[in-house]
Amino acid sequence: MQQKDNINNLIECWKKATENGLIHDEGRMAEFWNKRSENYANNLGKDNRKKRTDEILKFLEEASFSPEGSRVLDLGCGPGTLSLPLSRLGAEVTALDISSGMLNRLKDTVKNESLPIDVIECSWWTADIDNLGLRNKYDLVIASMTPAIKDIENFDKMMACSKNLCYYSNFLRRVEDKAYRDIRSSILGEKSENNMNGVIYPFMYLYLSGYRPSLRINHSEWKDETNWREAADQAMEFIGRGRDFDNETKEKIMDYYQNASPNGIYRSESDVYTGMMVWEVNSR
Repeated sequence: MQQKDNINNLIECWKKATENGLIHDEGRMAEFWNKRSENYANNLGKDNRKKRTDEILKFLEEASFSPEGSRVLDLGCGPGTLSLPLSRLGAEVTALDISSGMLNRLKDTVKNESLPIDVIECSWWTADIDNLGLRNKYDLVIASMTPAIKDIENFDKMMACSKNLCYYSNFLRRVEDKAYRDIRSSILGEKSENNMNGVIYPFMYLYLSGYRPSLRINHSEWKDETNWREAADQAMEFIGRGRDFDNETKEKIMDYYQNASPNGIYRSESDVYTGMMVWEVNSR
């Protein structure tokens, strides 16, 4: 009885913590990632992105996962950050994402390399895993740094598709870029958001439910260079969480980025802690 109460209380706390999440409308979510798809795809080959991918593959190897001959479901796959290397290592991958822009870039690579990747464009929030034929089908289900897992229902649905392992990663703490902090405080009159709960609640839910996930905490500094107009648009989408700012606010944000961007390029820096975990779905 106490365990059930603990789980129910945690789920309620998780729900309240995500009520003010980034974007809850599927159309706006797809639009947001479509705009960012080109930049994401172009960054796949960068050293820092490759290093993070190699760390994930090593973590999965330590959990006794072998890509060769395995079936993998990659939720919120983006342009193929993990789908592509796993497929090249011999896995049969189903890559799912809400963003057509991300998937178009993945499809180009799949076609050029003739990789065994099945692409599905849909929202995980409303996906019917039985109609899609995904339930209990995969040796590994991945949800890596994706808003696809926004609540307990999406998390349980993820596990229902695996017959062996699940991998999940998300933010633990993120000190936002200076521009975001300044815009929140000076323009919007809001507090800066430095702490995130993307790993804590899923980990505690698993632990209270009798699983024992392997957990790893990583720290990194994220740096990026973007055209100031694109940076301003991304800030309004990210900070706005689906809100529509009035023209005066938009102008202030645009002016901020233009003034903070020598030669028209804005350089952002964020201090980030992330957590990643892997567990067996039948280990209880």
